[in-house]
Amino acid sequence: MDYITKLMIIIPIFFIAGIIDSIGGGGGLIALPTYLMIGLPIRTAYGCNKLQAGLGNLVSAVKYFKKNMVDLKIALISAITAMTGAYIGTKIIFLLPEETIQKAITVVLPIIALVMVLRKTDARNVILKSEISSKTIVQALIVGVIMGFYNSLFGPGVGTVAIIGFTMLMHYDARVASGNGKVLIVLTNAIALVSYIKTGSIAYEIAAPAALSAIAGNLVGVNLAIKKGEKIIKPVMLVVVILTVVKFALENNIWG
Repeated sequence: MDYITKLMIIIPIFFIAGIIDSIGGGGGLIALPTYLMIGLPIRTAYGCNKLQAGLGNLVSAVKYFKKNMVDLKIALISAITAMTGAYIGTKIIFLLPEETIQKAITVVLPIIALVMVLRKTDARNVILKSEISSKTIVQALIVGVIMGFYNSLFGPGVGTVAIIGFTMLMHYDARVASGNGKVLIVLTNAIALVSYIKTGSIAYEIAAPAALSAIAGNLVGVNLAIKKGEKIIKPVMLVVVILTVVKFALENNIWG
């Protein structure tokens, strides 16, 4: 496959992935398979995904913050364990065989999807800001370590994991949960990205145009999420669930 053909594939796909990622998370479910489809080795695909997703999520995080849809104190508390989890996860991924990584992804993602489907929102408990207390600190640290470890070890669907964690455990409005998650994704991606850069696991000629497309998609998606709230976030998350389950079914041939 020549370079121009690769660009024709990645530019529209990563624009769509950026929209999905900024609204309900899960853009990596499209991004990572695309990298593999155009022939990148799995670790190079991960490295490109970290760069592209990190820049796209940075744009979203800034936008959410400007619209007061980030509880920054809680997000920064979560960042403490998120970065620790990211560091550990990145070290592990370089020790595992590629086949093991692929199998782990197809097992973990459907589990996360199932939790998402079963989740119910109680409007009475939805919040935009949380008081700092020993309870909320512990909750924030728990969400952080789960996100950081998942993001560095698996990657795809981490935005969805963030929304689940911050809404289920801390009862945030879905938009704030997404905004908080974007802050953590940017920080944990930065930690993981260092390792991929050091090991030469990024194809910049692919990652750069993918990042530009993802940034454009994120700008479109975050505006929709802020305006529509859960009315658009939930359907997008449902699409992520369906993609996750289909991906798992196909890769494990459960339909024979």
